Amino acid sequence: MMKETNRSSSKGNQSKWTDHGIWYKADSLGYEALAEVLVSRLLQKTNAIPFVQYSYVCLERKGAFLHGCRSMDFMKPEDDKVVSVERLFQTFYGESASKAILRYTDARDRIAYMTECIESLTGLQDFGGYLRMILTIDALFLNEDRHFHNLAIIQKKDGSCGKCPIFDNGAALFSDIKGDYPLSMSLSQCFEKISAKPFSRSFDEQLDACEALYKNTPFQAAFTIKDVDAILKEFAGIYEAPILERVRETMRWQMRKYSYLFASPSSQQS
Repeated sequence: MMKETNRSSSKGNQSKWTDHGIWYKADSLGYEALAEVLVSRLLQKTNAIPFVQYSYVCLERKGAFLHGCRSMDFMKPEDDKVVSVERLFQTFYGESASKAILRYTDARDRIAYMTECIESLTGLQDFGGYLRMILTIDALFLNEDRHFHNLAIIQKKDGSCGKCPIFDNGAALFSDIKGDYPLSMSLSQCFEKISAKPFSRSFDEQLDACEALYKNTPFQAAFTIKDVDAILKEFAGIYEAPILERVRETMRWQMRKYSYLFASPSSQQS
């Protein structure tokens, strides 16, 4: 039996459940599950480790069938709990992480400050490189919902801390078609409207800041548009054709824009 929990996504308060070590998440605003699955499948052909792997599942709740995705619980027996950056700041500094970074106006200073705080509180090494990896992925896949509740660390029972696997990419690729990005909106309009989190409203500003600060952990990808097409083909008949076409066109545009992240120029071929 699935048990509903209070772990939820920020945007749309997306519902999540856990059942015998498996997390389930239902679509609430559009095609979040498609975004989660596509991103995690493509991350398999990158150097982003670790990350949560998602698969599609049709969920039934109160007689209604919903699109959704599932993933294995990444917690291990030696782990205690997942602690968000927001909770760390509230616990140790008595203020919200979102409010704390406002003492700095530049994204680079905000990221450097956050990294210094987290490394000091947890003893983690290269949290900045970890941030660079996440914010690169967010820029590439246009995840607009990277708030301080889904930036987290793992607290182990022995008191040590570990980096949390990359998770929660359901708000990527303009998946919110019930609110911000209806299918009637053109892609150019979607690109004009979208904004990033949590250090700047600009994906590129966040990415440039991380690349300037932390040079030892560059993101590298080896997937191609053919890989994107193969995954989307699996969703034919599950999601509407206009959704699949929008996702493909978005990925094609992003892969060309960030071509320097890819090992081979053939990855941007249409």
